[in-house]
Amino acid sequence: MPTSNEKFLVGLVGPKVLEAIEQDSLNPVFLDLQACNALEIRYDFFDTALWPKLSERLRKVAPHAIQIGTIRLHRDGGKFPDRDVTVRPDLWKGILGATEVPEWLDLERDCLSQFADLKKEASARGTRILVSEHNFVRIPGDQELKILVDDARRVKADGLKIAAMSNSETDCDRLYKFAKKYSKHFDLFAAFGMGDTGRTSRLWSLKEGANLTYAAIDAVEAPGQIDVMTMKKALDSFDTIYSQSDLTAFLSKFRQF
Repeated sequence: MPTSNEKFLVGLVGPKVLEAIEQDSLNPVFLDLQACNALEIRYDFFDTALWPKLSERLRKVAPHAIQIGTIRLHRDGGKFPDRDVTVRPDLWKGILGATEVPEWLDLERDCLSQFADLKKEASARGTRILVSEHNFVRIPGDQELKILVDDARRVKADGLKIAAMSNSETDCDRLYKFAKKYSKHFDLFAAFGMGDTGRTSRLWSLKEGANLTYAAIDAVEAPGQIDVMTMKKALDSFDTIYSQSDLTAFLSKFRQF
């Protein structure tokens, strides 16, 4: 279980990253994997026949990191067909029936009808569930964010994540207030903005109460995402970053994807 002060930097793992490190242990991607204390297996990037073995394969090359398993739908920025959402529970069962399983699974908030069955299967393997929400248009209002928390707490989710499109320099302030108020209710909590004006929130949210953030390995998978090594450098310097302006200046020193 996460400690109260631990911050989780999550790197996204797809076929290119996993195959690169399996084929060459000296591949530069090794440094990215080592910089992360959590790794997200993007199952939707892989052929479904490979899914049951992915946790085991990743554990062999990155045994230090907790794993978050995700099957992201098209409507949530992933590659798994929306029309196949009804068959996904059987695919989760295949993942949870494998020799190695992720410590966490990520389920979209609009699929909470699948939560109870997934929770039962996951609990039997010691796996916990993170409920996530993605909004590629705007950052929800305060009342909408409260309903998100209410939904997650109603089903007794262990973690909560919201990633929403920022459209102004002050847009993410609502997410910071949200994190301060509600992060204590969950063991993993992420609340950050996407897009150019949401970029710094991927780090600053950790100052405001969140303990989970995501970074890019090899290629950006979401608007405004920052590469792993830049994120790690910022986290290592967090004690000397006192404001969002300080953070912006720090990030400007590094080349992005």
